[in-house]
Amino acid sequence: MNIKAISLILAVLILVQVLSACNSGILVPATSTPTTMPTPTLDPLQAAKIVQAFWDAMEAGDVDTAMAYIGDEAICAGRCYFTGKAAFHYYLVGYLKGGHVTQISDVKNVGNIVTYSWEVYRRGNFLERGDSNEIMHIEDGKIVYWENQHH
Repeated sequence: MNIKAISLILAVLILVQVLSACNSGILVPATSTPTTMPTPTLDPLQAAKIVQAFWDAMEAGDVDTAMAYIGDEAICAGRCYFTGKAAFHYYLVGYLKGGHVTQISDVKNVGNIVTYSWEVYRRGNFLERGDSNEIMHIEDGKIVYWENQHH
């Protein structure tokens, strides 16, 4: 073979390698693909569901179930001032023994902070209501703060 033929074959092989490298993105940077962020596995409405379950238990007169949603060092503020699960238990028992029932609506949460509207009845008679002015703070599936606005 002559030198021209060998040079031509080498040039073609080099050209094939260069073109192959261009197609694989080695020489030309590929366009970046957006990184997919993992979807949180926690239910964004979990805090609101806990508050609703607490009040559903209270409406049913089931203090033990309601207490399952109260944190050990929970704080009550507003129209009540106490701390701790035992104090919550006594308060809720007294509330029910007094014939009170609270019904909530318009439950909303931003993260772990829940607001809701409420109506209080005593022995079936309407007493008072509040529009989205009660707040509960939820941590680890428990109510840790309640800003109570009703009697």
